[in-house]
Amino acid sequence: MKKKFTHLLLTAVLVVGATLPSAGIVRADAASDASNRALTWLETQQDATAGLAFDGLVDSFEDFWGPNNPKQIVYTYDQAVAAIAFIVKGERGRAEKVLNKMRDIQDPTGYWLNSYWYNNGAGEEIREHVGPVVWMAMAAMAYEKQYNDTRYRPMALKALDWSLQYQQANGGVAGGWSAWSNSNEPWSSTEHNIDIYRVLQYYASVDSTKAAKYNAAATKVKSFLDTKVWDDANKRFTGGWKNDTNLIDPKLPLDVNPWGVLALGTTGTHNYGASLDYVENANGVPGTLANPRYKQTLTYNDAGNTLTGYDFDWTDEVKPAYDDNGNQIGNTGADVWFEGSAFMSLAYYMRGDVSKANAINTEIIKKQGTSGASLGGIPYSLKGTSNSYWVMAQQNCVSSTGWLILSLAHFNPFTGQYLTGGNPTNPTTPTDPTTPTPDPGTGDHTTADYTAGVTKSSATAISINIKPVTTAKYVDVHYKINGGTQLNYRMTNSSGTWKQSVTGLSAGTKIEYWFTYEKSGPQYDSAHYTYTLN
Repeated sequence: MKKKFTHLLLTAVLVVGATLPSAGIVRADAASDASNRALTWLETQQDATAGLAFDGLVDSFEDFWGPNNPKQIVYTYDQAVAAIAFIVKGERGRAEKVLNKMRDIQDPTGYWLNSYWYNNGAGEEIREHVGPVVWMAMAAMAYEKQYNDTRYRPMALKALDWSLQYQQANGGVAGGWSAWSNSNEPWSSTEHNIDIYRVLQYYASVDSTKAAKYNAAATKVKSFLDTKVWDDANKRFTGGWKNDTNLIDPKLPLDVNPWGVLALGTTGTHNYGASLDYVENANGVPGTLANPRYKQTLTYNDAGNTLTGYDFDWTDEVKPAYDDNGNQIGNTGADVWFEGSAFMSLAYYMRGDVSKANAINTEIIKKQGTSGASLGGIPYSLKGTSNSYWVMAQQNCVSSTGWLILSLAHFNPFTGQYLTGGNPTNPTTPTDPTTPTPDPGTGDHTTADYTAGVTKSSATAISINIKPVTTAKYVDVHYKINGGTQLNYRMTNSSGTWKQSVTGLSAGTKIEYWFTYEKSGPQYDSAHYTYTLN
């Protein structure tokens, strides 16, 4: 169960400069409460697999086939999202459970299947798709950057090497392989090319044996995104490229636009940030897949209350939906895709529109489970319509719940960093060669980049003090009390001293603290320091 520290009074005081709260802040407001509830739900879903074939992974859905008849399935993409959410919440042990099991079941060539039955160990969706595989590499990146621990790097490198066998002459990486057709997938989705771009850059920066290969591959992927699937007339990304016909995919899933912003930034070769405006203003006329309406306001309870969110790719009109083979797969219609709505919130944080981002999260939280096994869960969709690819479930799920945690934390999984707005820097090595050795708990320590230390304020209180260099763009301060929930605060554009007072302690309380900072380019992590109150 999630650890609670309700006996602590936490007060942040900035002596010089401004503060912006970051991930996992435990305080009495709706956002942090929602994040903590979401963590509780993810923990419950992970505990559901205990003792079964995929012990340690996280059950993707809550009661997918009806009451007391859960669909016992774990999707590979969901495991990546859950692991990153656990990392953001400071639940390192739970993140390691996910990553250890995924490392154990990784095929020697580097792939995972799209999903597995967790009760018997069999594959469920026998497809080897690049997108979910790269997301596991992304989760390994987040772990490595957070904890300065490379134990999952070999797993990530195998995943990337496997994925790059599908890179096409136009630079795009094709979808992978499917047992359903016993052939390679004939498409290169925008989505999974966005996924792989930043992950390739990161591992090129930390592994010299892969640098040339991965940098060259990333350059080709970026060219594909900018020249093949970016629609500059409408300032949006399209769904992908059909390698068998050399045509653009006519479908326009929502996620390619906010994910494009998170991975590529708001500006660059194109005005990527404008794609959020396209999503906001698309009116769905004449109601085709090439002209969807994403933003929807729909009732969400029996009392007739409404919420506003974003649909996958369709309009208000209810019509039969068909797959690529002409088989009906449910009906279209207005819906809210909660996972995609969280993408939009995080992309707005990236663009600097905090009020808009917060408003979206407030709408998502309206459907968060409030009791029992549903406590903290977020549904996949509101109405359960077809998105023209599949019928969207209405059950609480890992993807929506995990992404709510990421959005509330302002954590960008494409770079493994907390957002400061604007454009992401290229992910680079998280280690700092000048990092001092951990403090045994007596006095301050100083390097060319910061001074830091803990002082005892009273018999029951301490103060954590951080002073960055004047050139620091930001400092993210992280700390734990007795190994509990990780607490995070961000200090931006300040050369002053950051102080965090922690009261209500007792003799023997152990405080672990560390920080992440950025000067002119790379992000650096400090060592972890400990202080025990005597």
